[in-house]
Amino acid sequence: MYLKYMQIVNYKNLKRACFKFDKGANTIIGENDSGKSNAMAALRILLDDTYYYNPKRLKESDFSDALGDWRGHWIILSAYFDEISSEEKSHEICKDIIPEKENEDFLKSYIRCENFNYGVVTLFIRPRKAVRKALFEAKTNTEFDVIRKTIKLTDYEFVYTSRSQLDFTKEHNYKHLVGDIDAGLYANPELENINLTGGKLDILEIWKHVSVVCIDALRDVEAEMRKPKNPIKRIFDVIQSEIVDGDIDNIKGKIKELNEAISNVDQVSGIGRRINGKLNEMIGMIYSPDITLESRMKEDISTLSKYLTMLPADKQDIDLLGLGHLNMLYVALKLVEFELNRNQELINIMILEEPEAHIHTHIQKTLFNNLQVSVEYTQVLMTTHSTHLSEVADITKVNVLKGDQNISKVMQPANGLDEFGKNNLKLKDLTLTKCLERYLDAKRSVLLFSKGVILVEGDGEEILIPSLVKKTMGVSLDELGIGLINIGSVAFENVACVFDPLRLQRYCAIITDLDQIIPEAGKCSKEAADRGKSRKEKLANLFGSNPYVDSFYAPYTLEVDFANEKDNREFIENVIENHYKDEATIKRHKANLNGNEKDRYDTVLTVAKSIGKGWYATILSGYIDERAIIPDYIINAVAFASREVMKMPIKLKMACYSLNEYIDFEKKLQLQEQYKMANTEEKKNQFIKDFCNEFPQDIVTRFLIKVEEYGA
Repeated sequence: MYLKYMQIVNYKNLKRACFKFDKGANTIIGENDSGKSNAMAALRILLDDTYYYNPKRLKESDFSDALGDWRGHWIILSAYFDEISSEEKSHEICKDIIPEKENEDFLKSYIRCENFNYGVVTLFIRPRKAVRKALFEAKTNTEFDVIRKTIKLTDYEFVYTSRSQLDFTKEHNYKHLVGDIDAGLYANPELENINLTGGKLDILEIWKHVSVVCIDALRDVEAEMRKPKNPIKRIFDVIQSEIVDGDIDNIKGKIKELNEAISNVDQVSGIGRRINGKLNEMIGMIYSPDITLESRMKEDISTLSKYLTMLPADKQDIDLLGLGHLNMLYVALKLVEFELNRNQELINIMILEEPEAHIHTHIQKTLFNNLQVSVEYTQVLMTTHSTHLSEVADITKVNVLKGDQNISKVMQPANGLDEFGKNNLKLKDLTLTKCLERYLDAKRSVLLFSKGVILVEGDGEEILIPSLVKKTMGVSLDELGIGLINIGSVAFENVACVFDPLRLQRYCAIITDLDQIIPEAGKCSKEAADRGKSRKEKLANLFGSNPYVDSFYAPYTLEVDFANEKDNREFIENVIENHYKDEATIKRHKANLNGNEKDRYDTVLTVAKSIGKGWYATILSGYIDERAIIPDYIINAVAFASREVMKMPIKLKMACYSLNEYIDFEKKLQLQEQYKMANTEEKKNQFIKDFCNEFPQDIVTRFLIKVEEYGA
């Protein structure tokens, strides 16, 4: 039995979210404020008996901002457990959560394990029945709004149910259950369908058999270890019954001897005599009790656990360990506790908030790998910013959160991936998921953490494109949140398939060469041109209907198309002069560079291949400056990939950077003054518009116009 899905509706920035988990170690990745901690809090509200959360703690801020007015809306938290075995099914608690009859429509929303039972536990945070009934009975929208405005947080109730079979994240299901609040319609509480909401559940019984522990990134482990119910105490409570009677009697005898030895110390017994003396002085001998001071350390074996502590072999006290080791120690203790309590607890869930805090890179990876493969009795959910953890995470066990204003989406990069590989890429023996995991081990962080991705086929593009963007537009690809991945081939489909409405909803631009023929150019290849044409057809067939993937083609190659821009040739001439020593060779290549198309084609490729395309791009990057011209296909690709991040501050920064590079003239000075006075959104937009009108051929202008065309 394990937690497979977690539905969260209307809780904070998770308006409609469904997380998918698997056995072992799972990863939740997301930028700051994307909702990682909110998701874990929702899980704890539902399943963690130590996370005290009830109607008295409910706050307006717990409701999604996207609702506008929270009144009347429900917060829904629902956990779906899969692979409930026959043995577990015999347990009374499992019987309570397993539906008597499986709902086929409900199961279509899930990928689940056949031949096993599943169970559902749900929490509805909703208005009390009297309030819901009043909303339902409202005759007009005006009356509905009046009733709604009177709703207070104290009108809300917490209702725990089991066996619910409804995908609450679907809007039509939510409206069917709750009502269309915006339209002034509310569901009749008298006709509540138990198949949708499930039957009432005593959540205390669930909490007895589901163990959830949350280890915060900055947990004070020292304080935790001093609490009465610390992990050592819990572990000792389990194993004390295994201590043999002879050892118990021996310990009791030693405690008795220790008590007598302490009590017989003159200074200790003297304290008792002094207290008696003071009592006699205060109230006299008749009324004064006879007091002695003795050691009364309990001989009960169960009380000894509070004296147990752990000491590092090379240190005098556990306090001397660093924060990272203390956190790992706490994780180890909880795992031991979980293992010893397996007979009582049906499922153990460990939440690790940002485990990378205070932990060395290699320890991060080792921790994750070992949790992934060795902990059969515990399900681990990690929230992380760590690129190192993302590199070793199983892509099938990753949830990626994408924040968009006040709503976050949950994306699973492996969702339907193997089906795509089988149906479109004709993979037979290997699954696309496994292939992708091996391929992306070193680059997974770029794919999972970036706000947009550009795929390129070689070293030249990987080195030159970021430099061109930075030097001509004043911002780096990193600043735009764009990850550039060098595929090292033209097999783009194996990576681009991750970007899809079903998987990662990020924009992915593919940049590749068409290698078209230039008549009489000696370096041209008909075979390469045929492959370019075939590649274009294949990518169009695979991704033509995918809104998140688009392909951008160099008519020839990056090196040639860059040289075809006249203003770029000065930079290439510097490379030629740097590389060649023979003056005749330098002169010939320069003449060809500025000559006809076929000569330029041959000379550029000769120079690039002589140096090596990657090194050629490196040297060329050192010479280019803000005057460089970016070929259209590259501008279009960057615009496509960055369309979601092109907010006004970035646009202003780019326009001002470009404007400053022009020599002073009246219009430039006017625009700079206009920028200083742009203190409203309208004035900022007008500044951008005026800049683009004044400099229509500017790289930034071309880029911003393309971004607008993509609907950013």
